[in-house]
Amino acid sequence: MDGVLSDTKRMFSITSLFGYVLGLLGVSIIAVSQIVTALIPLLFAPLVCITLGLLLYKYQPVNQTINLNSEPNPTQR
Repeated sequence: MDGVLSDTKRMFSITSLFGYVLGLLGVSIIAVSQIVTALIPLLFAPLVCITLGLLLYKYQPVNQTINLNSEPNPTQR
């Protein structure tokens, strides 16, 4: 009878350990998904600003000359 009881205890301890591991894995997955769903809306505004900034930078005119002379334009008298 002792052998049967120890085998039963061993089986239950392995299954309970397996259950604890699966439970911790499930709780960890739920915690990570909650953190991700809280952070995704916070990433939206910087992503839009970066995208629009890159588009503005890309479509700037390349050959833009700036006149730095202090002389007045003779046609504007």
